[in-house]
Amino acid sequence: MTKHFPIVALVTLLAGCEAAEIEIQSGDTGPEITAADYEAAAALLQGNLKGLVKNATVEPHWLSGTTRFWYKRDGDSGPEYRVVDTASGEHSSAFDQGAIATALSSALDTEIEASALGLGSESLTPNLATLTAVRDGKVITCNLEENSCEASDPPVPPAGALTSSTGRYILQAEDHNLVLTEVASQERHQLTDDGEPHRSWGKLPDTGLMVVQIKKHGMRLPPVGAQFSPDDRYVVASLNDEREVGVVPFVEWVPTDGSMRPVVHEVRHPLTGDTNRPDISLWSFDLSTGERTQIEFPEDYYFGGLDGNVLGWSKQHGQAFIAARTMGSKKLALFRADLASGAVTKLIEDASDTRAMTNTVEYNKPNIRLLADGAEVIWYSDQSGWGHLYLHDAQTGERKNVITQGDWLVQDIHAVDEANREVYFTGGAREAGRDPYFRHLYRASFDGGEPVLLTAENADHTIPPVPTEMFAVLFSIPALEPMIRPDLGVFLDTWSTVDTPPQTALRSTEDGSLIAMIETADASAIYERGWRPPVRQAVKAADGVTDIYTVYYPPKMEMLDSKHPVIDAVYGGPQVIVAPRNFMDAVTASNPLGSQSLSRLGFAVVTTDGRGTPLRSNAFRDAGYIEFTRIGIEDHIAAIEQLATIYPQMDTSRVGIHGWSWGGTFTAQAMLSQPDFYDVGITGAGVYDYAPLYPGFESATGVPEYDGGGTVRTRPDEKPSNWTPLDITSMAPNLKGKMLIVYGDMDENVPQAQAFRLVDALIKANKPYDMLYLPNRTHSGGGEGYVQQRNFDYFVEHLHGVEPPADVTVTMAPLRG
Repeated sequence: MTKHFPIVALVTLLAGCEAAEIEIQSGDTGPEITAADYEAAAALLQGNLKGLVKNATVEPHWLSGTTRFWYKRDGDSGPEYRVVDTASGEHSSAFDQGAIATALSSALDTEIEASALGLGSESLTPNLATLTAVRDGKVITCNLEENSCEASDPPVPPAGALTSSTGRYILQAEDHNLVLTEVASQERHQLTDDGEPHRSWGKLPDTGLMVVQIKKHGMRLPPVGAQFSPDDRYVVASLNDEREVGVVPFVEWVPTDGSMRPVVHEVRHPLTGDTNRPDISLWSFDLSTGERTQIEFPEDYYFGGLDGNVLGWSKQHGQAFIAARTMGSKKLALFRADLASGAVTKLIEDASDTRAMTNTVEYNKPNIRLLADGAEVIWYSDQSGWGHLYLHDAQTGERKNVITQGDWLVQDIHAVDEANREVYFTGGAREAGRDPYFRHLYRASFDGGEPVLLTAENADHTIPPVPTEMFAVLFSIPALEPMIRPDLGVFLDTWSTVDTPPQTALRSTEDGSLIAMIETADASAIYERGWRPPVRQAVKAADGVTDIYTVYYPPKMEMLDSKHPVIDAVYGGPQVIVAPRNFMDAVTASNPLGSQSLSRLGFAVVTTDGRGTPLRSNAFRDAGYIEFTRIGIEDHIAAIEQLATIYPQMDTSRVGIHGWSWGGTFTAQAMLSQPDFYDVGITGAGVYDYAPLYPGFESATGVPEYDGGGTVRTRPDEKPSNWTPLDITSMAPNLKGKMLIVYGDMDENVPQAQAFRLVDALIKANKPYDMLYLPNRTHSGGGEGYVQQRNFDYFVEHLHGVEPPADVTVTMAPLRG
């Protein structure tokens, strides 16, 4: 829950057993829940279903200089390699897998089947003559014309290296400084020599929330925030000075290295209201002269974070273009920096009473694109009340044209065709009568006019958005090749709904017409396991007017009285949506975790995106600001009550709620502010009092106001006066139901002090609570099998009112990787 990180529990579960729909007899003591039920429920957790839907996506690998791409599909017996000619739509095998399996068996001296080549990091030459890949720690090079393969040891890549735009240089952070190496000669150049502990070049700030993990695992990141200009003339990099920042200790009570003495990890986290904060400055390095120059921003603006540093360059003018914000994102501006002098010019500025954004989803790449070597810029703005695209002069900042407009939303830019002056983007809510969260692809002219709809099906068209640079680095998200090729006149389109598996087609960028069907996903394996599609539908928000969307997971047990406790599976953060809008979201999306599993245990599960969340209008996103969580809770209750009139098996006299991170915040506030509605809650890794937490939440919570109207604490115990409604610990006396508090002691994202503050408040209010402490767990700790089993137990015991089964162990495998 920070401007640098997503608030998701990246966790999954693995259990190899089939689930069946069964009838459970219900008596006075509630249903009988058995170990077999737990095993069946565990089999339906998102991680267990990973890979079971075949050909859910098509990842193209374009063959340079041709009209073809290759991709790897899920065959009946194993992976298959296919080539598609986009000019004709024809499919063919990329190579003879049987012959290559024989050649690989010889090269590696092991028996390899054609259906299980076991390759990774594959690449094919444009003429399909050579295959390069990795297997068993070896680099494999195969001559596809002669069907022969050789194996060799892989080169050892330099640790933590950033490769320049042309491949001429690599940049590394060493001993708090930057070192540039010329690849051809291996000659090293010390770009800086004045770095020191806690004043480091290219270092991830401690507010990046990975200090302990970097230390414990010896991780070496590329210089964070550093970028090469496209011609390798300049490097832009940041200097991070944290010397005056206060320390927050993280105690490793049970050291993972097996030693006896607890280990203290010191993390330099400022707290909201602190005077001493990190001083992060941006510098330009001229690689032709060796000179460095600070890029000077106005004092009230900060750069970086999820927006990244440089968004675009002008070689002709020696310029970099950088987005920067004021505290709380009250203002957002595009600056043009002169790389030789460091002088900056403010080109475009948006202001907001709530927050100005570069994308409606905070973790996706800013919808800003520099054009024609810095002559023009596509700018994203929601000043009309909806997020849209505008064309500006990149040298003067003057608006030249409105690219998109209306009561609908631009979601993500996916491609820019400068030659034809067109931009390709996904948008929502433009097509009447459709789910406003469904993504459709459009093409629009820089010079205005109606956008062209390229995806006609009434479904979610899931062209993957590009993540922000920070997000991609921290979560090791690989770069994907483009799905849209304006130069070839084609794009790949995958569409689905929560109850219809994905289809992928090759289409024309001219009008979206079908060129060829590529794949239709096979979901039979998850259906055989007992998975059933949820139901997505619109209901009214608590205001009785606004449409909100909810996903319902009907219980997979039939009980004697046909009444099932309800579980509200929540997140509720202001930066992402979580109610599934397509098939693969419904199968594998891990936030919140376990909805299918809980429905298998006889619960009616609901996930809702209420007001205060993104991907709608500004009015929807900013509803209740700054009390967006309160508004969201009211909407969740309204959704559950409306669903109960449609699905009478829902028993609204027994309602549970659970969530992780901002979902933990949402859960605790729901339990304490609506104690007559919510009976049982599991709150994991939640923020319960923003005041004693690091800064970065101000775009959601508002800029803190202390005595005298300042943003700096005037005494040690002072809290922002405008944040009083957000203090969940103050609601502790309201607790009526059963609440389990879960946290990990190595969680830098939401430090353990948050859990302790809630516990302290409950003790002072003489309220009972339950707690699950997770030694050595980070912010993703909630995804372990042990934690999920305790979640099952808590709801089975306190909502069903029966004893959980003994002699069962829930196990897990990671969702990613």
